[in-house]
Amino acid sequence: MPTVFLTGANRGLGLEFTRRFLQEGWQVFAVARTPSAELEALGANPRLHLVRGDLLDEEFINQLPGMLEGETLDLLINNAGIMGTNSFAGSGRLMQGLADFDRDEWRQVFELNVFTPMHVSSRLLPLMRDGSRLITLSSIMGSIERNSFPGWYAYRASKSAVNMMMNCMSLELESRGIIAVALHPGWVKTDMGGAGADLEIDQSLDGMMQVIDGLTTDDSGKFIGWDGSELPY
Repeated sequence: MPTVFLTGANRGLGLEFTRRFLQEGWQVFAVARTPSAELEALGANPRLHLVRGDLLDEEFINQLPGMLEGETLDLLINNAGIMGTNSFAGSGRLMQGLADFDRDEWRQVFELNVFTPMHVSSRLLPLMRDGSRLITLSSIMGSIERNSFPGWYAYRASKSAVNMMMNCMSLELESRGIIAVALHPGWVKTDMGGAGADLEIDQSLDGMMQVIDGLTTDDSGKFIGWDGSELPY
């Protein structure tokens, strides 16, 4: 039975990832600080292990290997992330601009979007094997080449950092046969993306599940879209 460890499982894409992997027969370790009713309902499945904790708590992350003692991870998905104090859905294109720099907000965004996946990956790496896949959700908003409008400096910078982080991981983990990629879910109709987004959650998940299933060592280090396209850094 394959095993996946997933952060940000409480709602949106993380909740749907949890549901999909359970449907496909995986053992799922799903992290949530306070599990939602929807996530709790999935807990009736014996293959779901709810991992309750705060991803901004370093000691919690340090304890993860002990919680998974004896397990081998076939897949790690760093899904948890934030745009900042506001979402794209609620604030449009002009948040986090040059004139309204907020150091605390930048710290908050980088803590969860960059430092947390780096820390989680570092601690769970010993549980991974040749052929395991290590994925961090990124965003096309982190692509320098594709940038076409201002705003969201902190969020964009954090996702650019994620892309570099995953590329570096791919080089370091190549000798171990571990595949590391940054994955863009598309602009999805979630609380973060809003009702005006391009994709339904099911569309994004259909694509991402196919991408994940088809990953090979040739893909390691790439920035990949939900539809399988390779995206520019």
